[in-house]
Amino acid sequence: MKLNVLERLALLEVLPKEGDFVTLKLVRKLRESLSFNEAEIKQIDFNQNWKCPKCNKEMASPDAPKCECGSYMTATGSMTWDAMKGENVIKDVHMGEKMMGLCVAALKKLDSDKKLTEQFYSLYEKIVSAEEQDGETMSP
Repeated sequence: MKLNVLERLALLEVLPKEGDFVTLKLVRKLRESLSFNEAEIKQIDFNQNWKCPKCNKEMASPDAPKCECGSYMTATGSMTWDAMKGENVIKDVHMGEKMMGLCVAALKKLDSDKKLTEQFYSLYEKIVSAEEQDGETMSP
């Protein structure tokens, strides 16, 4: 399945964080497949968002910066990248039947809980809608 930068990040967010040993092993492999290599990080100008705990100044940088006030900034947990450059970064990610099922279930749960956001839209279409269409064509 071909996924863009936002879809890869969104899928990383919905993967289960707990489960049985086999599930966790599969999730680990999928996380590695979805991750970004150094060339991709440079190509799309990935930056971590940082915030100063003293003066609340915010900035984006690939590495932990030191604030003007002298304090080291802490990661906010969000990332930025150059969307124009990111359009060309597509990765073909293989998912087996079990992982696909876990992803479908996670996305359907977000949908039923009314917690889907715009970031999941194309991912939902690719994974859930495609799975539902495949199920219809396979039915007698």
